[in-house]
Amino acid sequence: MDLFTDSSHTALPSWLRPVPATRRLRLLLAGSLLALTFTVAEVALPLESPTHISSAAAATSTVAATSVSEAEPTWVSPVPAMEIIEAFDPPTEAWLKGHRGIDVLTVSGEPVRAPAAGTIRFRGTVAGTATVSIVTDSGHVVSFQPAKSELNKGERFAAGEEIGTVGKGSHCDESCLHIGVWAAQGDKVYIDPAGFFGQEESILLPLSRKPAKEPTGDSTTSGAGAWGGHRNGRIPAAAMCTLDSAPGQMLRCDAQKAFDRMSHAYEARFSTPISVTDAYRDYDTQVILKKRKGRMAATPGTSNHGWALAVDLGGGINSFGSAQHQWMRANAPKFGWIHPGWARQSGSLPEPWHWEFRQ
Repeated sequence: MDLFTDSSHTALPSWLRPVPATRRLRLLLAGSLLALTFTVAEVALPLESPTHISSAAAATSTVAATSVSEAEPTWVSPVPAMEIIEAFDPPTEAWLKGHRGIDVLTVSGEPVRAPAAGTIRFRGTVAGTATVSIVTDSGHVVSFQPAKSELNKGERFAAGEEIGTVGKGSHCDESCLHIGVWAAQGDKVYIDPAGFFGQEESILLPLSRKPAKEPTGDSTTSGAGAWGGHRNGRIPAAAMCTLDSAPGQMLRCDAQKAFDRMSHAYEARFSTPISVTDAYRDYDTQVILKKRKGRMAATPGTSNHGWALAVDLGGGINSFGSAQHQWMRANAPKFGWIHPGWARQSGSLPEPWHWEFRQ
């Protein structure tokens, strides 16, 4: 969030703009004024009780946010097909304005999934905004705003389990979910949540290039398709298996076994499992995505993810030309996974993150 207007950088989003020396000086000089004028909503602190809220308390209790490399992109994305619409943009000092988390596109009422196993830390209202925060077993606090939950404080959940729903109202022009992350122990230092979900960058396809229906084809161009007499998005859980390398994500069992073997080989090369941002999508999830993304989402009942044979990947694989993407292109077919022709850089719908199991 900008504090001053800089005409030389108005064409870029704030998180990409360089900060000139004159602006940095103005920021420092304005510090004392900002400490009195910023709001708790801008800081977005999921506090334990609304009675703790005051701008002065927020200024003194919040350590300046930083990007920390400890993030391991192995968490379940809290909403499917997660699209970051406002990036992490921490202030240089705790009392200054900034964006201490990320905003992801949502629609009110859609489910919020647990990114990792853990317990409910807080549910309630902070500065008039419905808030849910959790503590993961890895020792991280994750806050969601606006969000509601029926779970009680201290109640446990598994990775990928529904823990609440997106609430109404936000500081975004569109409906969004604000996600903040920090370590549960030690000083409160905000961490960029994007890395935990393998979403270090966002690549959007121009609407003019989006086909009316997701591409399908034979085994050389697309691996996803009907099987077992099941309908798209209506596959029973008993017919699928959960990924060992990405808890909370499900695929057909032979695809799951092959993927986990591939992820193990990938980890030997990159020291981290493959980051899975999405796998099987049931019909209800497809409906939510269509409502949220419009033409950019497949018609419910036609998504390749609805066959439990497709995945969306992050952690660098989602970028053409990266070492991770090149490794996948060279090695994934050995495990039965392909990057379909339509999703390749020269294809009709370039999606570096989309991979399918060849039947």
